[in-house]
Order: sequence, then structure tokens, then C-alpha cells
Amino acid sequence: HGEAAGLGADGDEARALTARGTDDCRRLAAHLKNDGVAWDKIFCSSARRARESGKLLAGALGSAGSATKSPLVPEIHPELYLAGAKGLLAALHALPNNLDSVLIVGHNPGLHALTRFLIGRGNSPAARRAMRDCPPGALASFACDMTDWASLDPDHAELRNFLTPGDVN
Repeated sequence: HGEAAGLGADGDEARALTARGTDDCRRLAAHLKNDGVAWDKIFCSSARRARESGKLLAGALGSAGSATKSPLVPEIHPELYLAGAKGLLAALHALPNNLDSVLIVGHNPGLHALTRFLIGRGNSPAARRAMRDCPPGALASFACDMTDWASLDPDHAELRNFLTPGDVN
């Protein structure tokens, strides 16, 4: 998710995106749209900031299986809220095999830990950068050589791109 407001009286899950977080998500979405990126599904944590980020990305991008690139509606999954790498990987392992590409909008440190796990021994410049830091709004994109989601592991995943809001104008 993008940059979020500080903790308020309503608790962590109610934290909204800041104006900067909203702008970062819009710029990232425009960049991804220009690159022709699309997903079959977008899965979001139940936290407000993740839902807002997912909605901004979905509104600008179409679905991978759609010739018209119709907007996606992010699916909210409470189990993704503050999930660690193990929980996120379990969620990916449980995906139906008819999905080729998905986006998970969630939280650090879990998403950063999952990214580091899937990179494994990868040593590309993008991999080294992603291993060091994963700021709000960062996106790690993997190409996965597998027949089913249950077999997703570092041997079947290759980091293709790592973008942060600072990388896109």
C-alpha cells in the first residue's frame, strides 16, 4: 500500500492513505498501464490504506483476461492484514490455478519478507535493491515458472521488476 496517515483514535486498520500515498498510487498505476500491466485478480488486506491503494490501481488497470481491459474490483481478504511472509505464501499457495497473474496489496514487514524469500539467491540489481528496502507503495513483480500456485517457491520465481514511487514520474 501507499504511504499511510499516522495512527489515530480509530486504530491501525482505519489508517487512510496520505495525499502523497494517493498520488504515489496514481503515478504507479499510470506507469503500469503504459507498460501494459494487467492482473487477473487484485487481493487486498482489509486495512483502509490497502483497500484505497488497491482501488486506485484497479481503476487504472484492466484485467489480464479481458480484451476490453475492464477495471478490476479488488477482493478484500482480512487474513492479509498484517500477514507475515508465511501467511502470504499460504494465501498464494491456495490460489486457484486458473489465475495467471495476481496483485497482493498488503503490508510490511510481511510483503518485504515474502519478496526476499521469493528472490532467494537472485542477484540482479533489482533483486539486490528489493532485498535492502521495500518502502510504502513499492511493487515487486515476479515471473513464475510453475503449473500450480501450490508449487510457488524461490526455485520457481524470478524477480522481473522492482518499482518504488520514486521510480515513476
